[in-house]
Amino acid sequence: MSAATRGARQLALPAAVLVAAALLLRGSLEASMALHMALQLPMIAIGGALAGLAAARSAPRLALAIARWDAHGLAGLVWLLLSSAYWMVPRALEQSLTMALAEAGKFASLFLLGFLLPGALARAAAVIQLFFLGNFCAMMAITGMLYQDMPQRLCNAYSLDDQVVTGVGLVVASIGIAAAWCVWQLPALAGQIAAAGGDGTR
Repeated sequence: MSAATRGARQLALPAAVLVAAALLLRGSLEASMALHMALQLPMIAIGGALAGLAAARSAPRLALAIARWDAHGLAGLVWLLLSSAYWMVPRALEQSLTMALAEAGKFASLFLLGFLLPGALARAAAVIQLFFLGNFCAMMAITGMLYQDMPQRLCNAYSLDDQVVTGVGLVVASIGIAAAWCVWQLPALAGQIAAAGGDGTR
């Protein structure tokens, strides 16, 4: 067995576990708005991301085809905004509780998001990442503040207190994602500063 195959299997297993857990535990996870949005949805997306990384190792032709189709990461990042915006709408979240088709669409759309996102981020320039992730984090934070400030329930299936907790979670998550991206970009920024300093001393 090659190293690439072993690496793909090591990624595929946790991907399958995450998606299976999100599906099998849906009754418990979807009983709370906070768990539904802050745990189940990310579980599906992270499972998709691990599956995408596994596919890149085990199926290089597929990875190459996706890279050609999404050369600058725009398609994956646009899908990030579209899918996340849709599943932040309370009505969409509520429909997934009662409609099998909506639930299937939730799993499919978020798994696809995760599958595409690692490659999209790898191919996108820092300024493109900043634009899309900045919009994503801003949208998440604004949605979280609206959830906290609304005096009435936005989802009939969830209590007002649960809605407020979810809003706090969304704001915290938006800050965490923004901070994580900044930390991730620090090595590249330091390299650019060092290169600029080296050019200036010549």
